[in-house]
Amino acid sequence: MRRGRRMRAGLGALAALVLLAASCGGEIVGVGNSGNRLAGESLAEEVAEAIARHEGAPAVSDELLGQAFDAIAQHARQGDAEAALIVFRVAERQRKAKED
Repeated sequence: MRRGRRMRAGLGALAALVLLAASCGGEIVGVGNSGNRLAGESLAEEVAEAIARHEGAPAVSDELLGQAFDAIAQHARQGDAEAALIVFRVAERQRKAKED
């Protein structure tokens, strides 16, 4: 059980790092029309991929996803524009899924 708590604590810190990176200017990278992307999004993708491939990483539970979303929503309520965008995009996808 201890290992799971440490991993959750580590994932929480990692989520905070990704939020921080995404809110630090999120510069656009790319040349011309080369599929520009936000640098913060790239970091989140790289971190998620690395964790998903790690053999010791536990499966992400619905509870943990809920806790991560609660943390992001709290940042949004405190005026973090990037966190607010995440909340709006989640809501958009949830509503679209209900329509389908």
